[in-house]
Amino acid sequence: MKDIGRPPTPAFESFRTSGGITLRLTRWRAGHDRAVLLLPGILMHRESVEMRVLAQRLASIADVVVLDVRGHGDSGGLFTWGRREADDVAELAAVLRRDYARLGGLGFSFGGYHTAIAAALHRPFDAVALVAAPYRLFVLDHNLLGAGLWRSLPYVLRRRRRVPRLSPLPLFRRDNPGRLIHRIAPVPLLIAHGTADWLVSIRHADLLFARAGEPKTLVRVEGGLHAETMLLDDPEPLLEPLSAFLAKSL
Repeated sequence: MKDIGRPPTPAFESFRTSGGITLRLTRWRAGHDRAVLLLPGILMHRESVEMRVLAQRLASIADVVVLDVRGHGDSGGLFTWGRREADDVAELAAVLRRDYARLGGLGFSFGGYHTAIAAALHRPFDAVALVAAPYRLFVLDHNLLGAGLWRSLPYVLRRRRRVPRLSPLPLFRRDNPGRLIHRIAPVPLLIAHGTADWLVSIRHADLLFARAGEPKTLVRVEGGLHAETMLLDDPEPLLEPLSAFLAKSL
């Protein structure tokens, strides 16, 4: 394993899918022969503060590639609510394989949804980490107006946003992580979730973990908010197990 450990330098790149959609990505190069493909959640983009914090931290163990999924940030196309994004992830992962001996997938919230489905159907990763990923979409199984929401509001309101481009919401969907997650095994899997997640309850993590095959790890971040917000509110309880898992698995 080659671990150079030099300071990471971001490079802005493009990737064209087989369907003709141009996706934008930022590659944080630190001279490693392993990489992590990082997918933000819905309404997020690769140049957000949260993604930069995470990429700079993970660059000590791997190069980091942060993707604007279709319809987000600088990427083209419309966001398809999970119908096409997992295929995009698998195509990009296949290209990255040309440059790296080992490749991990890390997704937050809806990005975890895409990462899980890509990992299950296409098997492009040597390790998979999901943070606040939904078991399936549009499940209202808890009170959204809890303490986690009010703690999150200052971060949400300060967040620098870019307007996403969304396709019409589909009425049904064939694939979801809850149905497919067992197919990720035997690739190592980490599921992390904040106990104070106001949007996707921690019950989703428990259901995913129960259905996943070995080897698997569940990290319950005590008091953790939803997905990327943990990287602003109290990052270490999430960053430490994520870094340790990826360093070991890759």
